[in-house]
Amino acid sequence: MVSNRFTKEQAREFLKQEALKEINKKSDFTGFHDRVFCVVAKYGFQLKAKEEGLLSGDEWSNPACKDILMERVKQFLDKHIK
Repeated sequence: MVSNRFTKEQAREFLKQEALKEINKKSDFTGFHDRVFCVVAKYGFQLKAKEEGLLSGDEWSNPACKDILMERVKQFLDKHIK
């Protein structure tokens, strides 16, 4: 029988990767802000995102900033998924 027991760190990393996959479902930038908000809200972090200003700023309307925004989202999820 195969054991599916994971360490806390493995489970945390899995959850973070699943959230990032959900954000990146579409390759275009259309709706990117909304997708990020929905994933953040799904995990109950919308108030923390608001406090930290995660979803604010002009770069959210600029497709050239997607990589920068994704890095910011990764850092946010890493900080808050425990």
